[in-house]
Amino acid sequence: MQLLSWSYAAFFVLVFSLYWIVPEGRARKALLVAATLVWFCFGVWWHAVAATLMGTTSYWTARWIASRPPERRGVPTLVGVSLPVCYFLFFRHLAQWSGFDLQHADLLPWWVPNPVFAPVGLSFIMFETIAIQADLYFGKLERPGSWWSHMVFTLYFPTRLIGPLRRYQSFVPQVGVQPRPTPEMIARGLSRVGVGLLKKVVIANPIGTFALFNMRPEMMLEGASAVPLLLGLYGYWFFLYFDFAGYSDIVIGTSRLLGIEVPENFNSPFRATNVSEYWQRWHMSLSFWVRDYIYTPVAIAWRRSSWGAPGGAFLSMVVLGLWHGVELRYVAFGVFHGTWLAGYMLYRDRLRRRPGVKRLASRPITRAVGWATTLNLAILSHVFYATPSFDVAMLWVRTVLHALAGG
Repeated sequence: MQLLSWSYAAFFVLVFSLYWIVPEGRARKALLVAATLVWFCFGVWWHAVAATLMGTTSYWTARWIASRPPERRGVPTLVGVSLPVCYFLFFRHLAQWSGFDLQHADLLPWWVPNPVFAPVGLSFIMFETIAIQADLYFGKLERPGSWWSHMVFTLYFPTRLIGPLRRYQSFVPQVGVQPRPTPEMIARGLSRVGVGLLKKVVIANPIGTFALFNMRPEMMLEGASAVPLLLGLYGYWFFLYFDFAGYSDIVIGTSRLLGIEVPENFNSPFRATNVSEYWQRWHMSLSFWVRDYIYTPVAIAWRRSSWGAPGGAFLSMVVLGLWHGVELRYVAFGVFHGTWLAGYMLYRDRLRRRPGVKRLASRPITRAVGWATTLNLAILSHVFYATPSFDVAMLWVRTVLHALAGG
């Protein structure tokens, strides 16, 4: 069931109506859990089973961690973090590992699990359940709460398709506590949904049609002009921004209609003046997750080395790239941004300590150059997303460079 569909709208209206009818507390959590399972079944029924299994496993490992004293939580935390990763790898690559013939996918009866279709929102469930285990280990979360609380956090259907990633501590206390919807809450929710629809339907879709047309491999023939290829890539970045930000606005707005605030995902990334600021504005919930659960532990572990923080930043960006898929183009994207971010951190922490460099960095012209450099490099790096493979991305680069050189 797609987020932008009449069936989803009707489904949400039904859930919204029932949510405010049933009593506060556990009944509303149970309703949201049941609604998510029904939502899964509209697509592939066994996805509901897989998501329930992941959530329940996470709940019991969280209970195991919480039952141990802080100094003895290492093993249960390792198990609690490893299991979601194993689930993710198993379901993501089930068809490949099982040797299933993709040509027979449509021949299976409805009641037979189809290994071709990985559970919806699988990576989001993995990241959010890992966060619970890590927060218990680091003392940011005291206890996992009830099974219903854990499951409503794990399964909450508005965020399953495209996020944003949430944190247990801030999400669960909001569920089912508000007695009734207020006019202000409804207005804030509907207005945010309206902004999201504007971004997605009116702005993103036309830009996307233009951008994807110009990014086709047949546009990269020998002797091709650089102009349509550059316009295609720049258009693709803005399409990606308005498309993703629009979806995020819709999720934020619909959650507000249920009295729940979920994290923001974008904050005008085109205004960033350096790569560090860019990743604090672009896909913020994922960036902050990577910062808290990959970068920070690595930087702390390597704190005695001057390369600890830059190394953690590089590793974080590579993981962020791999999150989108185990393909060379995503690895290249992660390596590019990891090198860029690590280099910026070395510059910030060393060169900018010098008075002359610090004064130069504070000048408006320097900030303007930083803004232009950041925006253009960020857009150009998305050639790895806008093309279907690493080879095609390199073909785009060669074609553009050849055309700009007057070839």
